[in-house]
Amino acid sequence: MKTAALLLAAASLAGCATSGAAPVTPEPAAAYRAAGAGWSLAIGRTMVFTGPDGTRLAQPTPRPIIGFAGEIYRTPRMDLNIVHARCIDATSGAAYPDKVQLTVDGRRFDGCGGR
Repeated sequence: MKTAALLLAAASLAGCATSGAAPVTPEPAAAYRAAGAGWSLAIGRTMVFTGPDGTRLAQPTPRPIIGFAGEIYRTPRMDLNIVHARCIDATSGAAYPDKVQLTVDGRRFDGCGGR
C-alpha cells in the first residue's frame, strides 16, 4: 500500500514543471522527489537526476545543510536548494510543499518538490 502511494505521488510530481514537460520516472525508493520542465530528481541513498535530454546522473546523497528556508544538498556535480514554500505546478495547477532550485554541472533547473 505504501509503495502504491509513493508511486502515485511520484507520478503526480513527475508532471511538476514551470512549463509543459513530459513526465520522467523517478527512482522508486526515493524519500524526496522534485521535478520541473522535463527533468526529475529523486533523493534516497543517492541523488538521481534525469535531465530533459534523458541523461542520468547519480551522486551519493550528502548530509543536508539546514538553511533558514529549507535544506541544501551539495555534491561535486549537483547543488539542491529546497525552500519550504508552496509551489504551484504551472502545467497542472497542483500545489506542492516546496520550491526547488537545482544546479547540475553549472546548469540551473527550477521546479517543485515534496515527500
